[in-house]
Amino acid sequence: MFKTAHFANSFSVMLPASLLWLLSPFNNLSGRRYVFAFSTSQKSALRDVNRDFAMWIKMLIFAPKTMANDCTDIDVVLRQINQRLRKLEKSDSEKTEEIGRLNRVINQKDVEIHNLKTELASTKAELAVAKERIKELEGADDDTSSTPGKPEKNSSNSSIPPSQESIASREQRRTKSLRKPSGKPSGGQPGHKGHTLQTIAEPDVIVKHEPVYCKCCGRLLIDIPCQKIRKTQIVDIKVVVETCEEQYYEKVCECGCVNNCEAPNCRIKYGDNLRALVTYLNVVQCIPFKRIAELISDLSGQNISEGTVQNILKENSGKADSAYEEIRKRLETASVVGADETGAAVGKHLHWNWIFQNDLLTYVFQSESRGQKAIDSKFPKGLPYSTLVTDRHQSYFKMNVKDHQVCLAHLLRNAEYLNELDSNQNWSRRFIHLIEHSINLRREDNITSRKIKVLKTKMKNLLGESLTHLDNEFEKFKRGILKVKDYLFTFLSNPSVPYENNASERGVRKIKIKQKVSGCFRTDSGADDFAKLHSIAETAMKNGNSKFNAILAVVQQ
Repeated sequence: MFKTAHFANSFSVMLPASLLWLLSPFNNLSGRRYVFAFSTSQKSALRDVNRDFAMWIKMLIFAPKTMANDCTDIDVVLRQINQRLRKLEKSDSEKTEEIGRLNRVINQKDVEIHNLKTELASTKAELAVAKERIKELEGADDDTSSTPGKPEKNSSNSSIPPSQESIASREQRRTKSLRKPSGKPSGGQPGHKGHTLQTIAEPDVIVKHEPVYCKCCGRLLIDIPCQKIRKTQIVDIKVVVETCEEQYYEKVCECGCVNNCEAPNCRIKYGDNLRALVTYLNVVQCIPFKRIAELISDLSGQNISEGTVQNILKENSGKADSAYEEIRKRLETASVVGADETGAAVGKHLHWNWIFQNDLLTYVFQSESRGQKAIDSKFPKGLPYSTLVTDRHQSYFKMNVKDHQVCLAHLLRNAEYLNELDSNQNWSRRFIHLIEHSINLRREDNITSRKIKVLKTKMKNLLGESLTHLDNEFEKFKRGILKVKDYLFTFLSNPSVPYENNASERGVRKIKIKQKVSGCFRTDSGADDFAKLHSIAETAMKNGNSKFNAILAVVQQ
């Protein structure tokens, strides 16, 4: 569209073709002046030249500005795009942060849901235990539930435990003692070993307290000799955290053999004392994992997780296998063994904790069964050398044992209910009198074969009486006694046999305390670990040893 024209000064510009054509005749002019006459065609061409020249001038003038404006517009657009990109990046960052926050909230809610599910499972398990206990009480021959018009059953007149009493019975038990007065003064009895603090000859630290100023004149008393007038010993506990580094070396013998000490495959671990303390707090004091972690952190400043607490218990349980088995074997040859069982929630299911114990041994285990299957899993040959002291649960009477003794404390409570049911009859009172008389003979150490024979005869006659004229509860109670009539007075022939099974009931009470404080056992293995370590601690206590020291001995294996 444009052609290039060159002028004498070598200045190059872009000119329209019509202008070049018009100027071409004047290229050789030498500054002279001429007058031109233009034809019609030249005039037309001149008009075109004027038009093109004007356009050309405008381009020269305005083109740079237009290009500059265009460049400026591009910069503005780029800046706007950059700003939008930064806003988008900021928005993406905020959205990412919000997503992270929502994920944290979701995780927290998941944990809360899990905890609620665990609590629900524990509650269901406890409800199952309660229903099973109610079913047991309702199905027992001597322990049916109260009916309208009959006295209410509680822990004083039946086998109902205090925890399952009605509110009214519980309040009565709190405000009125159910025990008969002994006539002894309250407090420690003569011969009772007290727990008064005793001073020692060589204390660990001695702190001297000397007056510095005279109370009267204010004179310094530093150089004046002093005289001891009194001493007081303070017994305190000091929590000390000690970090011990164990270094392991090797030595090369002259024969070329490399000798080294066996080293643990870990960089750092908790010591035996802390591991024993964690186990003691859970098994003996029934403190949950979370509170144990808090206690250790508050006392020592060492942060320990609930998972670590669980792992410590599992590890110590494995170390206790040999001692646990030794307790079981010794019970197999014991002359007297008491037994009892109680429901315990494991996860979402109802399991049973069994106890077999005597004055020196305690063996606790848990099972899904409440029948002979559970007993046979631990004592397949029975207890052929033992007199077994129990309640009237039928599984115990299927065991291979030397003899049986039923718990008379249970029978006395059941007979007391019959007294409340019908105060005009004397059959249950005569039964109570016979049982209490036998117990008094044992306490007074006034037992003879003739007296035992007389007691058995009187009991046989009492059980032979017809009770059809009394309430059905009397007949049910008598039928229950007839099933175990041969095991009422075994304790009179063997001084080592107790007449009640309270020791076994106290032994399984720890399981109930554990459940009330911590809820259910989460797994079978956790329930087994507790039973195992609890057995060792209780056995140590019965033998005059510290429960903590027994657990420490297990940890140090």
